[in-house]
Amino acid sequence: MLRFPKYPLLLITGLTAVLRAPGLFANSFQADEALFATWAREIAIWRDPLLSMQPVDKPPLLFYLQALFYPLFGPVEFAARWPNWIVSLLLAPLTGVLAWKLYRQPRTAVLAAALVALFPLSIQFSPTAFTDPLMTFLLITGLAAVATRKPLGAGILFGLALLTKYQAVLFLPLLLGLGWILGWRLARWVRWLAGLLPPLVALCAWEAARSGSFLLWQNQIGNFGGVRLSWSWEIWPRFWAWGDLWQTAVSPLIFFLLIPAATWLVLRHLSPQTNPSASWRLCVKEKIDRLLFIFILGYGLFHWLFAIPVWDRYLLPLLPLLAILLARAYNDLLTYLPPAAPVLHFRGAIVILALVLVFASWAARNGRTPPGSSPQADQGAAEIAAALADAPYGTVLYDHWFSWQWRYHLFDKRVFVSWFPHAAALTADLAAFGQDGSPRYIVLPNTAAAQPIIRTVQEAGFTLTAVTNSDGIILYKINPQITQISQIKTLHLYHLCNLWIKNRGNYAAV
Repeated sequence: MLRFPKYPLLLITGLTAVLRAPGLFANSFQADEALFATWAREIAIWRDPLLSMQPVDKPPLLFYLQALFYPLFGPVEFAARWPNWIVSLLLAPLTGVLAWKLYRQPRTAVLAAALVALFPLSIQFSPTAFTDPLMTFLLITGLAAVATRKPLGAGILFGLALLTKYQAVLFLPLLLGLGWILGWRLARWVRWLAGLLPPLVALCAWEAARSGSFLLWQNQIGNFGGVRLSWSWEIWPRFWAWGDLWQTAVSPLIFFLLIPAATWLVLRHLSPQTNPSASWRLCVKEKIDRLLFIFILGYGLFHWLFAIPVWDRYLLPLLPLLAILLARAYNDLLTYLPPAAPVLHFRGAIVILALVLVFASWAARNGRTPPGSSPQADQGAAEIAAALADAPYGTVLYDHWFSWQWRYHLFDKRVFVSWFPHAAALTADLAAFGQDGSPRYIVLPNTAAAQPIIRTVQEAGFTLTAVTNSDGIILYKINPQITQISQIKTLHLYHLCNLWIKNRGNYAAV
């Protein structure tokens, strides 16, 4: 009798923690992370508990979970990462549990969990403040509830995934297909719907309380730019961009193993059945194989053929499913080996695979791969904000590129951030207010893109003095030119003299 691989999954959980621990404290915020963490801080200090004054375009579950950690740890970046980091630790063994519930094969469960633990994208996204890790965890937990025939819990978990990110709706066909394969009847679907409704009602009530209408979806589509088919000239560039992102996300080794694994599954399922009296469970397993394969393929085609941004986080929910499918294909291949060989071959292959994958995984552990987050994700915005931490009230920071970063890092500081859309708007503002005596700074990227801004500011009669230089950002102090200052002082003295001449009679009478 096959036994659930409890101890191997516990060891994999420990490996998952080792690979994900450094990024929790070392990585910095990308722009979206800084925005989400800012919303969480608004909730945590009860300044805007319903986010009614924020341009929210995402469901709020993650932001409220993040808000729970700020009172515990204070205004530090890792407080916003804790919810995703915790669920990312649980995702690897949970993937193994799902694989076990679907196939009852210990090798498949162990290998699937190990792959999720070692995927570079999974490692670097675990210590982030994005919505995708939490959504992925809730979706996989919901699928595990479907596999264990717990419709009420599956409905609640899918509803919570929708409360985290709208993208969860793309996984509805997978959930419905799995329930159908496992023989769910009407009564179970009714219980599933009963579990789904409370989270949806809570979302609608929250949005009605904060805005009086349901604007989340409109804001999402407006910020996203809508969904359309890719233009013909976009097809191949998008194909190669997604392919490059895939091989970085799962490591080149796994990426190249996908092709033979997918070919094997297709050929095996297209070939006629040699055993027409196969058991019902074997038939179910084959249907699940096909469902996972078709869903992953359809998800990839959708993101390729529609003009959806090529973003790494869109791949994250597919990684557990991909790991299960690869583990299933490999376990199936072992059945064709001689009877005495499968266990030996399996253990040897697992060791070789782990040794090869550990190089990509260790690089991801140290934040050295492009996907996900890294210590340089904010390009040094935190360092720049630290330099302005003690700036006096009335200090102005002009910015065009990093506004969401400043909203978080200057959350409770005395610096006013003034966003300018172009150089002309900046010079107009300086012409109107640049001489009022308030300290004024501008932050520019350390690239050629900053040169037109610098030239325009200098032509407007101001000089720039570099104050702080971080990884990719330079903070400049804006100073009026000396001639301008002299002219201002002369004009001011002239007005004082006129005032004295006009009122000298009054002074004499006194």
